[in-house]
Amino acid sequence: MDSLDTLGSSSKLTEESDNINNVMDELYREEGTTLLEEPDSSMELMDTHREDEDHIRKIKEFQDYLQMVKIMIKPGCSEEVLKVALNSMSSLVGILAFMSYPKHRSSL
Repeated sequence: MDSLDTLGSSSKLTEESDNINNVMDELYREEGTTLLEEPDSSMELMDTHREDEDHIRKIKEFQDYLQMVKIMIKPGCSEEVLKVALNSMSSLVGILAFMSYPKHRSSL
């Protein structure tokens, strides 16, 4: 009789364990869906961090280009190279000055 009682209680335990696993799986699926559907503040922070890193990388790239221009434009460089550099830098400054006006930024 003991072996039958043990067998009966073992199957009850297994059944209860399966029920608990099913409930946990259902809860996990529901939470998983919620987490995927709603933006998480940590995800927003990661996106902001990624944007900051990209911005800093672009600033460094700009500084590298500026350094190359400084190396190329030295006493003794050709008049043509100097003229192209001056015209390009002048145009760039004009464009950036125009873009920095608040009136222009609001229309973008």
